[in-house]
Amino acid sequence: MKYVIGLDYGSDSARAVVVNAETGEELASSVKYYPRWMEAKYCVPTANQYRQHRGWNWF
Repeated sequence: MKYVIGLDYGSDSARAVVVNAETGEELASSVKYYPRWMEAKYCVPTANQYRQHRGWNWF
């Protein structure tokens, strides 16, 4: 059996999925939230404010 692993590194979490490449069946998935977001160190969800990177010209 062949498998495909998908990874997504987002602003507030990392996600992973394992899929059977022959049938497309999802075999496993997981989400891990970054501690800094869970502790609200870089965002104010009630005000819909989220800190992002400084952009392409940050240097």
